[in-house]
Amino acid sequence: MHDTGRAHREMLRRVTRHLATTQDLHTVLASITSGLVEHTGMLFSHIWLYQHHAECERCRLREPRRTPGERALHLAASAGAISHADEAIHYLPLHLAVPPAMVARERIPYRSQEMLQDVTPATPPALVELLRSVGGRGGAAYPLVFRDELLGAIGMVSGSPLDDEEFELMGIFADQAAMAIKSAQLFQELERYRDRLQDENAYLQEEIAVERGFEGIVGESPALRAVLRKVKQVAPVETTVLLTGETGTGKELIARALHHGSPRHDRPLIKVNCGAIPQGVVESELFGHEKGAFTGALQRRIGRFELADKGSLFMDEVGELPLDTQVKLLRVLQEQEFERVGSTRLQTVDVRLIAATNRDLETEVAENRFRADLFYRLNVFPIRVPPLRERPSDIPLLVSHFLAQFQRKLAKPLRSVSPDGIERLQRYAWPGNIRELQNVIERACVLSQGPVVEIIDELRAPDGNGASSPQPVAPAAAGILSLEEQERLHIRRALAATGGRVHGPDGAAVLLGINPSTLRSRMKKLGITKPTA
Repeated sequence: MHDTGRAHREMLRRVTRHLATTQDLHTVLASITSGLVEHTGMLFSHIWLYQHHAECERCRLREPRRTPGERALHLAASAGAISHADEAIHYLPLHLAVPPAMVARERIPYRSQEMLQDVTPATPPALVELLRSVGGRGGAAYPLVFRDELLGAIGMVSGSPLDDEEFELMGIFADQAAMAIKSAQLFQELERYRDRLQDENAYLQEEIAVERGFEGIVGESPALRAVLRKVKQVAPVETTVLLTGETGTGKELIARALHHGSPRHDRPLIKVNCGAIPQGVVESELFGHEKGAFTGALQRRIGRFELADKGSLFMDEVGELPLDTQVKLLRVLQEQEFERVGSTRLQTVDVRLIAATNRDLETEVAENRFRADLFYRLNVFPIRVPPLRERPSDIPLLVSHFLAQFQRKLAKPLRSVSPDGIERLQRYAWPGNIRELQNVIERACVLSQGPVVEIIDELRAPDGNGASSPQPVAPAAAGILSLEEQERLHIRRALAATGGRVHGPDGAAVLLGINPSTLRSRMKKLGITKPTA
């Protein structure tokens, strides 16, 4: 050691000036330990942080499934003559009779003039061997405390005993180090909240910009009232809900009703359409990624699960998820934890999941396209949203609702739909459900010349089996293909060109510019069961 405290005071000035301008926690910890070794002649120094298992990167890598448990000292930075002894002192519960644990527990500094003489049975043998090999004599440990909050402990060993002035100066430095560590932790937390708020804001702006099908749940039919009764029952609890039903039935509106009726209503409902995400970036979209995790990952991105923390996540078209992503989704639902793409750090979340699908997931499970364990985890409280053909009494109410919308949007004095039009609308089977009804009404409103709107679309009447059949084609148009026949031909050509593939970058859905689930739905409706040339 130096003969006077001058070098130590100079060290304090240099290191504390550096710490005052550093905001990264890892840099702060490394600066503290290396400053002790480089400027005071310490043989080695360590810093332990008082934290849970999940907060320690080394512990998460070693035991990713371990429960958090009580907090303990976790080795966070070392400098100087370090060796395999680091492993032995990496995890120190506060009840241990070793200096770092004792000073953290009692919040009183510790000093030893002869470390080898003061070892206890709890001292790891690897540390005793290190002290012998480097000639360690004097040692000190200090609690790292900021405003009565225990942050951790700092320990150091020198080749000679520490005098009173040196011991006091190191204590002053420990206080400065605690302030720097707390500042870096607060900055890290602030950055995390800032990133999350930015992502939430961007997400909400996207939601505002999206043209929603309709603003509220409209209808008084027994089928709809039965659904709303279930919503009222399950909304206040944390149970996972699976919404099933055909495309266009309003599953997203039911999801919003579930969220707004829950204790999480003051947090956003985050929405993700699993069928609209390219397969290569599904995990990034759901769980986020770190900068440089893959080509094009120019900055860190927070995923939808992290964005929905303390709120609700609506996963639409969940049946579209690839099998490997289904495994990771199951883990999040069971453990409430995940890792961003390109990171080994475990993220914990508190998310209420609402899933939706227009597929028959039980059939998907039987055909090995959907994991059975995930299905049972999602299917805790299933709610089937009825198609529009099962609630024809709601059609007049929906028509009035849409008329009010389009009256404002088109600035036209639209008052009602003609009685004949309403009758035609109620006879129609509505394969596209409420979304199709909205489109039909909008087209009629655009073409309307007066306050009474006529339904000009060539709606299909249901046949004897309850399905829809096209109305007769006029003789003058006998040589022209109907839109349905033209669509069937176009899809078959796309399937032939892609070898029958529906999904993927070389699939027919990409070629046609539509969602794979939409294409499958159209194929089913048009009776296309296999690719034909």
